[in-house]
Amino acid sequence: MILIGLLSACQNAGGAPLSAVSVEPSVISPNADGTDDLARITYRVNAPARISIYLTGADGARFDLRRDVQRSPSPAPYEILFNGVANGRLMANGNYTWHVEAVSDAGVTSFSGTLRIAQADMPFPKIEDFTLSSPIFTPNRDGIDDRVYINVYLTARARLNVYVVGDNGFRYEVQRREGLQLVSDSAELAPGRYSYDYDGGIDLGADPPPNGVYTLVAQSQDAMGQSDTVTASLTITQSGRPNAEIVVQPDGSGVQWARAAGAALPGNPNETQRLTFGIGETLYFTMAVRNTGLVPIRTAGPFDPNDCYRMDENRYTKGFPQEPGVFRVGVDYETNTGSDHPWRWGVGSLDDLDIVMRDGQPLYYLAPGKQVLVRGCIRLTQVPVRNPFYVWASLIHEDVEIAAINNRVSPVLIQLVQP
Repeated sequence: MILIGLLSACQNAGGAPLSAVSVEPSVISPNADGTDDLARITYRVNAPARISIYLTGADGARFDLRRDVQRSPSPAPYEILFNGVANGRLMANGNYTWHVEAVSDAGVTSFSGTLRIAQADMPFPKIEDFTLSSPIFTPNRDGIDDRVYINVYLTARARLNVYVVGDNGFRYEVQRREGLQLVSDSAELAPGRYSYDYDGGIDLGADPPPNGVYTLVAQSQDAMGQSDTVTASLTITQSGRPNAEIVVQPDGSGVQWARAAGAALPGNPNETQRLTFGIGETLYFTMAVRNTGLVPIRTAGPFDPNDCYRMDENRYTKGFPQEPGVFRVGVDYETNTGSDHPWRWGVGSLDDLDIVMRDGQPLYYLAPGKQVLVRGCIRLTQVPVRNPFYVWASLIHEDVEIAAINNRVSPVLIQLVQP
């Protein structure tokens, strides 16, 4: 190994900021076989200085390992390990000149020598075919553009990380999809195509990132430290957790049950009522729902409170199938063996809702802070397995949840008899 000091010998001995520079071994084979994969670069700093460490090739190309890094004096030497990777890529086989420089008030001190790289045959983990399902998404659990699906092709074995970063530098990790599971481990992956699924964290009950333009990043790194990074722009809008609840009425009830439309039943709303109906009579209800969140909530029909369900009907036979992300009021009953909450209604009336057109179809939204009435009716046309039986109402976020505060509200005990 040849060391060349560009300051005079007396300067080096008397007070130069840089000394004891060493690079060993002088030949490395960075192929992750455990033998001579690394060169150890050590140096001592004797006075405050800016340190640069780099290699130059025969063509004069420069490969920086450190550039103008401020270092303080230390009795112990500084050390870095060089594995043949510069600027995220494994350097080609060949002869190079290494340089360690210090810039201080005393001037420039520089040492250099030769280093040979051989058998550098680790493939580069390039990222290809980086695509996302949409550059804009709305993490608000309304079932419309709530997720971004990301595909990444990795050309060589490496760790692969995908994340979203905002202007403030805050990083949101994106999970990898394996079949029906989402995983977030950072194990090395074999070459191939991988899928990632980003929902803004809202499925875990977290607040999604605020509205704005973000950078979606895919980054690979192999065992030698080679890395590739690709980015795409991602715009988040209409972001927020939806929240709604059944409002307690002035009389203390959550749901007002009635024998006729608009007529509440007498009695204490805090006590379970027992009512007798003749087969074929109709049970009516009225309740209030408020959007307590910061984003609109989506709902869907039916909206006609006078189009009563028979007991052998449900939302599907009425032509209103379950829709992911939609809020509906549902009524269910004890010993029901069919679909959950078979009788469902939209939240509010069409006059209460904002309409958004998508692909030629209307979508209905209840604005934040708005409160609406929901009315409906069920014709008691058959006697269930248990009689009397409980009937109750819930506010359902379809394919998402029924919050505890909105589940089995105001149960009423119904006795059915022959008229």
